[in-house]
Amino acid sequence: MSAESALYGILAAAPGVTALVGDGAAARIYPDAMPEGAAYPVIVFARSSTEPVVTLDGVKHGEFASFGLQCWGDTRAQADAVADAVEAALLAAGEIPEAREAGYDPETGLIATLMSVTLFH
Repeated sequence: MSAESALYGILAAAPGVTALVGDGAAARIYPDAMPEGAAYPVIVFARSSTEPVVTLDGVKHGEFASFGLQCWGDTRAQADAVADAVEAALLAAGEIPEAREAGYDPETGLIATLMSVTLFH
């Protein structure tokens, strides 16, 4: 299983997240980019870096995979509600969110709450 699959699994299994962005095949949780015309709110995640964990004998035991998460909504309240649910899901899974900041896309008028997290995989 990839780190992307693990992160998606954490988000898709969290009732607080799925209450806001849907579940199953209808879930609005997208890797890399959201599709054009997507309904809001949505979550977009993308890997930003990978640090392998290799011992002195050259064996790779895993990796630290860092991700940026974007919680997009029509309003600040909507984006923040999704980010709060994402943060709770990560914490429940034993993962610690590392940063959180506001974002805005002037072309679409959409609001985002941006987060990052590093998973050991």
